[in-house]
Amino acid sequence: MSINIGIRAHDVSEHTLNHLFSVTANYGFNNVQFAPFKFLPKKLITDSSQYSPGLLTMIDQKFKEAGVKISVLGNYVNMIDYNSIVRDKNLQSYQNSLVAEKFLHAAVVGSETGSVLSPNGYTPHNFTDSALLRVIDSVKQITSAAEKLGALFAIEPGINHPLYDNYAVRRVLDAVDSPNLFVIFDLANLISKDNYKDQGTILSEAARLYGPQICTFHLKDVDFINGQKVTVPFGSGIIDVDRYISFINQLKPFTFATFEATKENQLDSALAVFHQAEKKSKAIIKALQ
Repeated sequence: MSINIGIRAHDVSEHTLNHLFSVTANYGFNNVQFAPFKFLPKKLITDSSQYSPGLLTMIDQKFKEAGVKISVLGNYVNMIDYNSIVRDKNLQSYQNSLVAEKFLHAAVVGSETGSVLSPNGYTPHNFTDSALLRVIDSVKQITSAAEKLGALFAIEPGINHPLYDNYAVRRVLDAVDSPNLFVIFDLANLISKDNYKDQGTILSEAARLYGPQICTFHLKDVDFINGQKVTVPFGSGIIDVDRYISFINQLKPFTFATFEATKENQLDSALAVFHQAEKKSKAIIKALQ
């Protein structure tokens, strides 16, 4: 297996580190996407202002003992909130997460790019130049802190967000121009009922426009039910899994890739689909050698 696969921590059925690590051990996962505020008890921590070297070191030790890497330290507060007080607090939260990244030995801090609605939500105003410029301004502030700390920050495109297509991603990367800025790629996030048959084009565009900046991948699937886009277990929807896994293997061998929105009782079938696709991918690569 040439892709290092993992799971999103808050998708497991019991939000304790012991249970999380039992799942990673049972399925052979060596990494997780870890969003502390979505996983840890709210009695323990509700936001990044409660991070401390002691707490972070304790969590880091638990991950080391389990042999599990934090591939993405998730922080999904709204970076473009139109309430300036909330936005400033959220930008500080990202900076706190960049500090935490170092203590937790996480590969990268990751986030979506938010919404002009507060706290988040769909609106066509997300697709405006003003929304994208607001993202650029926020990401510049975050990556400035990342550069000072020697940390990495990654943005995740999504069709309902200001980073709604591959060209918007490239525009942000060019405008921010930071060696510490990367991309989390999730094909399902860029799928709509209008373009789901063009997955090859979406992937080739991503590789051409920002392939070198992709640091990790999400393994997620979607379908359209009564005209609505819904998330489904990996391998059970409309994602061209064979094409996607081949794309990942060829673009970023041995990359981290995490199942997202696939629950524990769905992992066996998701892994079977993944392994079948990776076997085909390796056969194609070998045939080209």
